[in-house]
Amino acid sequence: MTSATKLWANGVSVPLTTPFKADDSIDTDALATQVVRLAKAGVGIVLLGTNGEASHLSQAERRLAVQVARKALDGAGFQDAPLLVGTGAGSAATTIEVTKEAATAGATHAIVICPGYFAFAMGRDRAAIIAFFEQVMDASPIPVMIYNFPGAAAGIDLTSDELIKLAAHPNCFGAKLTCAMIGKGQRLAAYAQSDAYVAAHSQLKNVTVTGQFQVLPGFSESLLPSLVARHTGCITGTGNVFPKTIARLYEQSVKGLQGNAEAMAEALKLQDRVARSDFIIVKAGIQGTKHALDVFVQPGLGGRARLPLGPCSDEVKKMVETELKEDWEFECSL
Repeated sequence: MTSATKLWANGVSVPLTTPFKADDSIDTDALATQVVRLAKAGVGIVLLGTNGEASHLSQAERRLAVQVARKALDGAGFQDAPLLVGTGAGSAATTIEVTKEAATAGATHAIVICPGYFAFAMGRDRAAIIAFFEQVMDASPIPVMIYNFPGAAAGIDLTSDELIKLAAHPNCFGAKLTCAMIGKGQRLAAYAQSDAYVAAHSQLKNVTVTGQFQVLPGFSESLLPSLVARHTGCITGTGNVFPKTIARLYEQSVKGLQGNAEAMAEALKLQDRVARSDFIIVKAGIQGTKHALDVFVQPGLGGRARLPLGPCSDEVKKMVETELKEDWEFECSL
């Protein structure tokens, strides 16, 4: 289990993009800058997910990215901040190897996606999918979050029944649901928040701040509705650009759901804003997100993407620069 001082908190966390230089190497200075910027904005740090182009990195580069992030957090006074790292790979054996290396490099928690290369075969073998996650969780030295993203797993989509089965594992601490299904998350959260589950999983007190199993949508466009549906926060790529706005949305939503009418009124307005900007970021993709960082935050902070992701098109650049300008001004006002 992870150190007691590095517990995962409910709320907003951000899967960082990985900045690349013109020579295709990782821009470690830009990565460190973004890690600290987001930590100061009060959001959790997620490395090497879909936004981080993890599948484009060698194992040595993955280790480097984790080391850079951990050093940046520690050097900026965030020694107690957890670090969630994507460690999914093409097989259970390689995923375990990558997870162990990430833990050695400074990761405190791992997030693992189902491999998709053999989806034409394993997509029909649900028992093998469950066995993959269970084998990884058995061997992982750090707590594991399930990453359910059909779009990045060749269409493999875990059901709520399958997620509930995996949630029973003592080394599973949550699920990120980038399947846009709030009902699925509610069913999982209702199970994981039951008296019986809480009593049987006291180890989560050493993994998360609240001792809760984490149920997190992969989009901020549905943050407020998902909190109504028992979710515990969100992991949002849009937070790369607008971390303060989305953190404010979470804070006011929680207060609103506790009965503060003024906070709820603000949360509804913020959710309108975030739903719009989230969709623009989704349309812009990883390249557009990186362009937004370069234009609005700091030149070079986003950097290049690696092939087969091509360069950001002029059309996407224009969309980002024009349609996100007002939202960036609002972000700067917070």
